Amino acid sequence: MIRLSLPSFALVALLFAAPHAVADTIYLVDGSSVEDVEVGDESYEKVEYKTEGKRKDVAADQVLRIDYSEKPPLVDRGDDTATEGDVFGAIGDLQTYVEGHFAKGGTDRRFPWAPAYALGRLIDLQESVGNLDGVIAAADQLIANVPTARQTPGAHLSKAQAQYRKGDAAGATKTLGALESLVQTAGLSRAWVLEVQLGRVVYDDALKGSARRDKLRAVAVSAGNEFPVVASRANTVAGESLVEEQKYTEAEAIFREVVDKGKADHRTLAAAYTGLGDCLLQRGQTADGDKQAELLKNALLAYMRVVVVYEDQTQYVPKAMFYAARIFDQEEDEVSKERAQRLYRKIIYRYDGSRWAREANGFKK
Repeated sequence: MIRLSLPSFALVALLFAAPHAVADTIYLVDGSSVEDVEVGDESYEKVEYKTEGKRKDVAADQVLRIDYSEKPPLVDRGDDTATEGDVFGAIGDLQTYVEGHFAKGGTDRRFPWAPAYALGRLIDLQESVGNLDGVIAAADQLIANVPTARQTPGAHLSKAQAQYRKGDAAGATKTLGALESLVQTAGLSRAWVLEVQLGRVVYDDALKGSARRDKLRAVAVSAGNEFPVVASRANTVAGESLVEEQKYTEAEAIFREVVDKGKADHRTLAAAYTGLGDCLLQRGQTADGDKQAELLKNALLAYMRVVVVYEDQTQYVPKAMFYAARIFDQEEDEVSKERAQRLYRKIIYRYDGSRWAREANGFKK
């Protein structure tokens, strides 16, 4: 028989009795964070958490994202697999968790936030590989099965964008209508009212030029400092409208303000950095000497930030990758030219069938 001394026995008892330390972090839209907490229930109204033995909450519309220190094993593996670059493997893990979870009645006592989180991640990952049907399916599953989740209003927006990118503007408008109904019946934050207004401007193909920008600015002004994520998105779309009209100086000022403030989601930041790269590239093509070199260098940095930091934003990455390759290709040294060729090959491999893959094929050696 193994006999434990009193100190040893006390230590073992302490280890078994001690609660597992949880250190979740809630990042807020104003740039601050709430650290070393244990996140509990989440809804589209609020996120509940425990800190120093006290229960507190924060309004859901003020939450940018949450980093969880512990997740269900399949969800944790899925996130790790995605980080390692195996997006399809990650999708498989998350789908397995979701299917098993809902087959057992749809609750996760230990991680009450996990089902909605997993479906939200599925939406993100399906977007990252350009699977628009997969985005719509995951959004529908989230909306149907976790209707009061923090991610549910955003799932409507992701679904609407996927529908619009598929050429279904009417479907996108209908989805925005469903979100508007949810906002009204549930009394959700004004942030979602603004998101609906913004979506209706973005998905209205008949709205062009200054008339489009006036409506976008109205949304941005209404959002103001209270809802900076919405304001940043509206301003970025206005900047893209200016680029379409070749008003690069005005557009550049807007994109710079968005990226400098940084109060935006990844999709908006990817769009803003891509737009900034476009403006700098256009200016660089008409400049000379050192000024041209500086502008092209800064354009390259903007494009490569999209490629490296926001690699899951497939609406912008292939374009940013292509123009980064073109800038490398204009250099005289072999190292830069080889970098260009690597980027061309990556575009062709990852985005086969896209416009940017066709463009890259014209320069690949």
